Amino acid sequence: MAPRIKHIALHTEDPVATAEWYKTCFGLEELRRSPDGGAEGVWLTDGYIYFAILKMGTEDAPNLGEGPSTVKGVHHIGFYVDDMEDAVSTVEDHGATECPGSSRANRKYKGPDGLMIDLRVRGWDEQIRARSTLYELVEAPPREPAATPADD
Repeated sequence: MAPRIKHIALHTEDPVATAEWYKTCFGLEELRRSPDGGAEGVWLTDGYIYFAILKMGTEDAPNLGEGPSTVKGVHHIGFYVDDMEDAVSTVEDHGATECPGSSRANRKYKGPDGLMIDLRVRGWDEQIRARSTLYELVEAPPREPAATPADD
């Protein structure tokens, strides 16, 4: 099987507030919080990819060998939307500001924690169609249960 994206992790100071923004603006589903209130992390999904919104800074936080939490944040997250004007209205109503380089077809906004949000009705696939194979996400077939050795 070819490698697939498992999840995106975002460092934030307030996982609960950031998660609420993504749930409200993009309809992401909440999977869990840690601890129960979500102070250390909230896990969301769009049905295909997990989005972990985490508060870093502990000894267990990932780093690049330069001290605690030296991993830089995500550059941007792109969302396919059904209606551009509706999506633009929603993110602007929730405090996002449009970024330089934004266009009518590919809107870019500064969302919570300064993360760029990329909105597009059609995917970026039309820009790379001549250079690579395009794949459609489909639901994975159910996994077969693992065989267990017979008891003696």
